Amino acid sequence: MSVRKTATLALLALIALSGDAGPVLASPAEKYIEHGALAVEEGNYEKAAAAFRLAAKADPESAAAFYNLGVAYQKLGMPHQAEESYLEAIRLKPDYIGSYLNLGTVMNEQGRYEEAIGILERGLALDPRNAALYYNLGNALEKLGDDARALESFQKVNELAPEFPDAWHRSGVILGRMKRYEEAIRHYRKALELDLNLDSSLFNLGAALGSTGDWEGQAQTTEKLLERRPDLALGWYNLGVARWRLGQIPEATVAFRRATELDSGYAYAWNNLSQCLTKTGEYVDAVVAARKAVELEPGLVAAWNSLGLAATGAGDLGAAEDAYTKALKLLPDSPEAHFGLGLISALRGNRQGALDRIEILEKLQSPLAEQLRKQISR
Repeated sequence: MSVRKTATLALLALIALSGDAGPVLASPAEKYIEHGALAVEEGNYEKAAAAFRLAAKADPESAAAFYNLGVAYQKLGMPHQAEESYLEAIRLKPDYIGSYLNLGTVMNEQGRYEEAIGILERGLALDPRNAALYYNLGNALEKLGDDARALESFQKVNELAPEFPDAWHRSGVILGRMKRYEEAIRHYRKALELDLNLDSSLFNLGAALGSTGDWEGQAQTTEKLLERRPDLALGWYNLGVARWRLGQIPEATVAFRRATELDSGYAYAWNNLSQCLTKTGEYVDAVVAARKAVELEPGLVAAWNSLGLAATGAGDLGAAEDAYTKALKLLPDSPEAHFGLGLISALRGNRQGALDRIEILEKLQSPLAEQLRKQISR
């Protein structure tokens, strides 16, 4: 069975297995199952469930009836009833893989990942080359934070069912978390080769390219995504980061501004917009953007530092000093805050205050110490 096929495609799989050789009349249970299968094809899952219940009542030993009843309950959003049906199907026919696969899915959807893993591993013991079981197992393991084993499961899917893009994507996600970016990039590209409309892979591919320092690659990939998803604030944010890294400040400004327009609560986008505006000398607007960032995320040290820098550019040294002081309360070893306060001391003619900040920066082994030294020697 292809990984992409749903449980409904296996509805009649057990019927043929349970029949005797030669032409025989369909039993009442088999007739009910046939009626239920037709109802599933019509999308009428309540009618299907009713038919499968009748089948189970007519033949309580029919694994097919209970399995198909589980499918109908699953489609109706009734996980507890679906679980009971699959368990009964397993009891009656313990070698049928579909029951393990679907029961594992039900448990995954309920957040019962450890139980799901147990069921799926039982299925794999019976069919160790079942890609669908490995995929669901990978999902459960990933939810539990076991990235190493989850990656093994997804890579097994890639081996057994290489045409399935979702497994390439999931393995790419895990490789990215492991900072194995080059491998992640290959997996995302394989996923996109199989499904060009997989926006999540396109987005993650851009981020992975950026993590390797390929900012142009991140920009181009993210722009492709934004052609399809122009309303994606995070996409505009990532594009802004790439353009900033490439030194394309006007383009970065446009991207970060668009991110804030799409999501006015995006503190990081406001912060980066402030930095862009400061870079281009638009200090008043930069102060407004930075204040918005700290209003949204009072604990964001970078935003307080951005506010300090913008306020310094605007000539409001008091506001700048307050911002840097708040940054240091959150992060006492913030080099940017110590640099900013040293610069303010220099602008106020307090050379000793600036030298004190240089000493702190040297203890922090920050290159900003030399930069501040050059500032006060001018």
